[in-house]
Amino acid sequence: MNVIGPNYAALTRDDPSPLKRVVHGRRLAHALAMARHLAPRVIVDYGGGDGALCQFAAEYWPRARIICFEPSPHLASEARVLLAGVPQAQVVGDEAALPSGKVDLVFCTEVFEHLPPAETSRAIEEIARILRPGAQAVIGVPIEVGPPALAKGLFRAWRRPGDFDARPQVVARSLVGQPPRRRPTTEISPGRAYFPHHAGFDHRPLFRAIAARLVLERRTGSPFPVLPDWLNSEVYLRVRRRA
Repeated sequence: MNVIGPNYAALTRDDPSPLKRVVHGRRLAHALAMARHLAPRVIVDYGGGDGALCQFAAEYWPRARIICFEPSPHLASEARVLLAGVPQAQVVGDEAALPSGKVDLVFCTEVFEHLPPAETSRAIEEIARILRPGAQAVIGVPIEVGPPALAKGLFRAWRRPGDFDARPQVVARSLVGQPPRRRPTTEISPGRAYFPHHAGFDHRPLFRAIAARLVLERRTGSPFPVLPDWLNSEVYLRVRRRA
């Protein structure tokens, strides 16, 4: 394992790039909009980062119990500070603290693109485990193959020349739909492997794995829902646990 320090700035709303801050806010809004019609009593943000989505969810559903699951001690500390004034929200760092089969709504955004295969399988199984039968989850990931990979690669090359996700060969392989399988790896907490870069992520096999475990209710791209994936920068799924 090639251990490198997690880029926490890229995981929070405090990124120095105004563009990335705008994109992050749009992701939160899109994820919440996918579930606005629901009336959940128990909500989990799986991989909740600094707690921003939970904060907005508390405004949408003020009577719901909200759990921010974040295994990174650094980000969990940020979430506890942000959610200190939200009495119905709590932050946990271990899946064992999540109620099994009792959650009405799970959010999982900006997570799967960072997970190696073993951690991906674990996350899918945990989401299925905590959802009550028939309950739903909203999953959002970036599109890192095809034309979006080129646009993102050029932005990263301008911003961070020489980094893994800015290398011409990485961008070229992602552009043609064959992203590199070997990606720099670190740990976000002890025993939890983690990809710090988005480049190399391919949403297509992830979606097949999710479909094998959960039922697809809706799929939409962002920021242009009526257009195909290759003209969007992110894609969202709303899925449900089989009754």
